[in-house]
Amino acid sequence: MPQPNLLTIYNLEASIGTSKSEETWTYAKLGEGLDNVSEALNEVVQQYFFLNDKGFARNHVTGMAPTFTFTGRRVQGDAAQDYIFGNKYKLDTNRNSSFQLKVTDNSGASPKVTTYTVDCTICNIQEYSGASTDDSAISFEIRFNGAPTAATT
Repeated sequence: MPQPNLLTIYNLEASIGTSKSEETWTYAKLGEGLDNVSEALNEVVQQYFFLNDKGFARNHVTGMAPTFTFTGRRVQGDAAQDYIFGNKYKLDTNRNSSFQLKVTDNSGASPKVTTYTVDCTICNIQEYSGASTDDSAISFEIRFNGAPTAATT
């Protein structure tokens, strides 16, 4: 029996925009110290219960607010983490950035990489957490501002 083509999380490459020159972002990889990522689409679902469906719903997705949550350990000197935690006490547009997610699909004859790019806001930043002898546990959210664009190579 052939091995299934499972998507392993380390085949995702996430980056955060750390500076912007005119319309071009400079990105830093989100990876060092990060050991967990989860995606939530936060969908808005309209449910319709039509008479002819005998009590069962029809669902219609009409919106979403995608969020990626990252957790791990604080690594000082990492460009992505230093940018995020350097802005944790700032508000409004100081939390705006750009997010890129590259997903590698190895199921075909050659790898296919799809890059999603979207404006974002960095939220719920937690830098200090843990026992006095622990490395600091961290977490933060990347929330989409609008729909991502996708490019496949």
